[in-house]
Amino acid sequence: MIALYRLEKELEKKMAALLERSGHSAGYFYSIKSILDQMMNPFVVITTERYAKELESLSLPVVSLSIDMSDVKRAWVKLQGAEHTDKQLVVVCASAKERDWLQLEHELGTEDELACQFWCQDEFHANHDHDQKIYLIPAWDAILLSSTQTGAERFMIDPSIATLRRAVQQAASLVTYTKDRLREKHLMEAVVNSAHDAVIAVDRLGHITLVNEHAKILLGLTGEVLGKPITDYIPHSDMLRVLKTGRQELGDVATVLDRSIVINRIPVIVKDQIVGAVSNFKEISDIQKMEMSLRKKLHDNGLEARYRLDSIIGTAPKIVETREQAALFAKTSATVLITGESGTGKELFAQGIHLESGRAFGPFLAVNCAALPESLLESELFGYEDGAFTGAKKGGKPGLFELAHGGTLFLDEIGEMPLRIQVLLLRVLQERRVRRVGGERIIPIDVRIVAATNRDLAEEIEKEHFRADLYYRINMLKLDVPALRERLSDIPLLVESMIQEMNEQHEQKVVKVDEELYSLFQTYHWPGNVRELRNVVERMVLLAKGGRIGKGDAAFLFARKRTAPAHSLRPAATDHFDPEAKRIEAVLLQVKHNKTMAAKLLGMDRTTLWRKIKQYQIE
Repeated sequence: MIALYRLEKELEKKMAALLERSGHSAGYFYSIKSILDQMMNPFVVITTERYAKELESLSLPVVSLSIDMSDVKRAWVKLQGAEHTDKQLVVVCASAKERDWLQLEHELGTEDELACQFWCQDEFHANHDHDQKIYLIPAWDAILLSSTQTGAERFMIDPSIATLRRAVQQAASLVTYTKDRLREKHLMEAVVNSAHDAVIAVDRLGHITLVNEHAKILLGLTGEVLGKPITDYIPHSDMLRVLKTGRQELGDVATVLDRSIVINRIPVIVKDQIVGAVSNFKEISDIQKMEMSLRKKLHDNGLEARYRLDSIIGTAPKIVETREQAALFAKTSATVLITGESGTGKELFAQGIHLESGRAFGPFLAVNCAALPESLLESELFGYEDGAFTGAKKGGKPGLFELAHGGTLFLDEIGEMPLRIQVLLLRVLQERRVRRVGGERIIPIDVRIVAATNRDLAEEIEKEHFRADLYYRINMLKLDVPALRERLSDIPLLVESMIQEMNEQHEQKVVKVDEELYSLFQTYHWPGNVRELRNVVERMVLLAKGGRIGKGDAAFLFARKRTAPAHSLRPAATDHFDPEAKRIEAVLLQVKHNKTMAAKLLGMDRTTLWRKIKQYQIE
């Protein structure tokens, strides 16, 4: 379609006839809004020079109707007579651009060219001496023809069919280009509208050329804004400064409509000329959410909390009380210290506290402080920069504190943490900032710490194995997880749940458990607690015959001693008569002192086994 914009009726008819002959349809428009309503359709605009300027901001191809010297001469011939021969001829043009082109055409013309001057409209209005002048004005400038300028003799220049035909041919040649251009424009708009950022662009005059819905919402823009000055909506827009200086401005923080946003402003430069500027911006809260999600995804092991507090099995009074206390702790952001023997399920409570807290949608990351050497633990917790040490990953690596931003970091076996790392941890807890190994940049963090230990940290402080200041920092809220022997009534529920899970994992299926087995289990000391119970049940399931397990299948558990005295919770270092010490010795002999296999059979991690071997002085 070729659009005819604000043309006089007679001129419209001529142009429409020419367009029809050339195989193009004509559209008729009389306002900017009417054009904007049809912007989805590719078209070229034909208008007079007077109105071409107001269409510049629409990024549409515009063909301007303009007279030439042959039109001027033809109009002058019609007027030739004695009354005009002594007057100066002035051609009034719609714009300075049209004036300059006509003047150039006149200068390059033949010797018999008319003696005339060329003025633009402003010059016509500024002149008050009209007595010795006669004015020729294009037919489409009806305003000038009906002007109230006193004494001004004015006559109309009718454009020839050849003049109109040139405009139609030029418009027709641009139609294919316009279709391709509009397709690209719609593609760009689709990309901009699909972006997470708010985007707004202006031309070199500061008129809005592009804006997506995010920007309209953040800036509070309503109605049609394309083509309008950005200062109509943002009176002191910084985009004007960018248009003037040509320098980009990145990371500027501002408050708009009570929203904190971060803004980037970038000039659009073509052939060393500033032709516009683009601004993209986003709410800081959105950036924080994306950062939190990214940090979580970047973590190699992908650990996340899976167990809620109500997933922890047990109806014994002590475990019920512990769950209720954990739920209360979850409502705060304070650091929690979880204590209890190895295998009691301390990490389950840590995950449950995280999922019941306001950080539930943030990451949950865990590290066993006893499982890593000192140097590796430091880089895991705090991260490192490129080249920080031999073998460092190119580009560096974020630490667990960074990755846990907005969530929870679980420090298991914190009592095993080296003193030097304790000092670094204390600083992070106090300042809520972290610095990577080998780096200078300070990174702010928002992380909740949940720590766990099976040691008596008060005793470790006396032995100078643990810092008192760190202990008081992490011991804001303390949760003591009961040992399995303190909740023996929960054994049937735990065994049933374990068997159900193992039946899904293994081909072997157990459908029947003898009641005598539960009674037998309740006489055992369970030094490895729930972890040991799980290992025992898994062994029995794997070796079960006929889909049934009973008292006889647990004989291996009581090979050395069927029961253990309840008072042996904290055995002396040299007490080889302690049931736990004798059981460890027996298992070590059974596996020929393979510590990894022994730890698995005993239901404890390898570090805990090493500590108990040292504690009981087992050789």
